Amino acid sequence: MSRVARVLALALALLPLGCARPTEPARVAAVTVPTPAPAAPTWPYAAPAPDVPAPEAITETFIARAELPDVHFASGGIRVERRELTTLDAAAAWLKANPSQLVIVEGHTDVVGPRAANLALAQRRARWVMDYLVTKGVPAERITAVARGESGILCADRSAACQSRNRRVHFLVRESGPLQLSASPSR
Repeated sequence: MSRVARVLALALALLPLGCARPTEPARVAAVTVPTPAPAAPTWPYAAPAPDVPAPEAITETFIARAELPDVHFASGGIRVERRELTTLDAAAAWLKANPSQLVIVEGHTDVVGPRAANLALAQRRARWVMDYLVTKGVPAERITAVARGESGILCADRSAACQSRNRRVHFLVRESGPLQLSASPSR
């Protein structure tokens, strides 16, 4: 092969390379490595965990009183039965005569129906009793309405008479004043 033919063959071989578009460098995604969270401080630099009682422990300072009997409801109802109004009126009179008493109004239901529906029904019952007491002159800031739903049943039998005992609002009271909650461990 002649020298001219070799140069021409080389030029033809290199020609596609000269016409090719320049390629961009491959893009590399930036990867950030999360830094681990600093370790929790240890003694002596860490404060001790607060010794706060559970909500059940707080209600233990409240007690039931004979002067405030339970009021009962019809199945699915949020208003007391007519004969129970005298009980509510007596409760309102007792609470007005004892202005230092705080009251928790606990709504309970029977075990008929879904738990979520019973809890909502218990809340409406407790709220209805609270509103009734307020209309009778008991200050709303002394009353807390709580839904207990199916918890705390008095009677486990499925009979109608037994279940009617469970459909109630229960009263718990205590003297007003600060709750003794401690934010530091007991020693």
